This record gives sequence, structure tokens and C-alpha cells, in this order.
Amino acid sequence: MFPKNCPWCEQQITLHQLGSRPSKRPPKWYQFSRNAQVCPYCSGSVKLGGKAFRFLGLVAPLFILTLLQLFIDSDLLSIKYLTESFSVLAAIGFLGVYYFSRFEKNETV
Repeated sequence: MFPKNCPWCEQQITLHQLGSRPSKRPPKWYQFSRNAQVCPYCSGSVKLGGKAFRFLGLVAPLFILTLLQLFIDSDLLSIKYLTESFSVLAAIGFLGVYYFSRFEKNETV
């Protein structure tokens, strides 16, 4: 689904085709292990990048609404079409990240 081009060899690959290999760098204090995703054709290390992760800002209204519902005693979720519209925004945000993200060279591994 949604093939993306490898920055090393320009082959079209998808997320489920990526392999992994252990990194030569030791893991940081907050990481359990350090694995790098690699292209199945050229074994070049890739990572998801680009400006597409800005779409995750569309998830914020639904998250804030849920937090307000937990901490305030009013029933904000009963407002007509508010939850549905924020859920649609969150879905558009996740699809935008998946569709518009691209692979970048991961040279730090």
C-alpha cells in the first residue's frame, strides 16, 4: 500500500517490505534495542521522514477534548457532531502522515 521510493536505489518499496538489522551504535538510555530499517533491494538504511508528521496536529483537538472530559465535570462529548468532526480530523491526520511521508537516508546508523 502506498509505495514509496528508496532514497538509495530509487526502487519502490512499502513499509511492510522493510527489513531490520542491528545498529552499530549502542542504544541510548531510553531505548531497549537499536534496530535500523533497511531497504530489501540495496540494504541501505532508511527512516520515515519529511514534513508529513505535521498532519498529527489534526489529532490534537480530539485529544484535548478527551482530556477536558476527564478533568472537567461538564459533558462536552454530548455537543452535536463535535466528537464526530474531531474524529474525522484525526483520521485525516493519520492518513495524511501515512500518505505524504517519504523515506529518507538514515546515515546515523
